[in-house]
Amino acid sequence: MLRSSRKVLTLRLSPQGYSVSAGSLHGGKWQTWPAANGTSAPTVEQLLEALSFDADLQCPQLDVVLDSAMSRTQIVQFPAGVRKPEERQAFLKAAFRNVFGAEAAEWHIVAETAYANEAVPAVAIDAGLMQAVGKLCERHTMQLRSLRTSFVDCFNRLRSQLSGHVGAFALIEQERVSIGLWRRRGWVAISTLAMAAEDGAGIAALHAQMLARSDEPLHDGTLYVAGSKKSFAVPLSEGWTLQWLTADTR
Repeated sequence: MLRSSRKVLTLRLSPQGYSVSAGSLHGGKWQTWPAANGTSAPTVEQLLEALSFDADLQCPQLDVVLDSAMSRTQIVQFPAGVRKPEERQAFLKAAFRNVFGAEAAEWHIVAETAYANEAVPAVAIDAGLMQAVGKLCERHTMQLRSLRTSFVDCFNRLRSQLSGHVGAFALIEQERVSIGLWRRRGWVAISTLAMAAEDGAGIAALHAQMLARSDEPLHDGTLYVAGSKKSFAVPLSEGWTLQWLTADTR
């Protein structure tokens, strides 16, 4: 089978559907998962087992971007003495177990490359989903190049539009909002919460809770919001301003 000259295929996944794009193209047509035929809806893992890429989209590498509802995220800082990969994995397991409980032991957890005491996002997904992605790669003779959340993916694409000593980035997805808070170019916290569409009060409340949990007061920042097709009122804390970003979040 001839392969495309494009080297990377991007697969975007949500509980509702998926999209596939190759090369530098972003997005691809959004496809809804097939409706359930039996008494219970199939899991995303089961749906991935039946997913097949078109021949003209064959690429040697695969990037996977997960909707925030399919992952758990928190900010971590590796201590100076935690350097080896196995030590960092044990640290990540303990960090997620402290927040989410014993079930975190069965999750696949990854974190961005970081120096000691540098705050970076860490992401956990169910082991079954990770196995389904691995089997998909095997069927198509592909190598998994990266796996990231839609929040991190969108933030990285829009970061040139973000500025300020203190700020926050919010991504609105279907029935969910994720907010990342930073100070002096370093992450402070990331939170995600199920929320109705265009819930300005809900976004403001989550943002205020994150500010309250910070170990240092955060004033005079900008909350950048992406993912909504239209703007709406968000009653932010005093001193904070709001800026809407228009971009395709998929």
